[in-house]
Amino acid sequence: MELCIAEVKDLEKVAELVNQAYRGISAPDWTTEVGLIEGPRTNRHSLEEMIENGASIILVARGNASGKLAGCVALTPMDSGEWYLSMLAVSPQVQSSGLGRSIMMGAEKFARDAGAHSLKISVINVREKLIEWYERRGFAKTGHIEPFPYDDPGVGVPLRGDLTLVTLTKSLMA
Repeated sequence: MELCIAEVKDLEKVAELVNQAYRGISAPDWTTEVGLIEGPRTNRHSLEEMIENGASIILVARGNASGKLAGCVALTPMDSGEWYLSMLAVSPQVQSSGLGRSIMMGAEKFARDAGAHSLKISVINVREKLIEWYERRGFAKTGHIEPFPYDDPGVGVPLRGDLTLVTLTKSLMA
């Protein structure tokens, strides 16, 4: 699996993939936000704003045989060598194949090669199995909890009033 930087022409397909992976499956699952948040997770315009002026980098993975978009992840450089990782998504058709783990490893290498010392992520507090998945990949809870952005229409429509964001970090230093 090889990651490459998404181009503007890829962003419509990236938005479709992210929305399907996060909210497109009808039954709640550890990989989705179904039952927690309704509505689109992102759109082409939001993705264009993310990568505008190089603020963020979206990496995409394509299926080996098909060349079809199979997964993605976004990286945003922050202060002091810390990078923010978000929007890790795998097409529902290939979930449980190890692709998410491979994308994560590729994103870590990309960030490290670009000078990152650590990665930071935010996960919705009630997504315990997802938090555990990140912890198995070396991320640790920082103890920092942020309020969920209930007033931001860009995140969709929350279906619960008890959501917060748990911060986790991972050192990329050998």
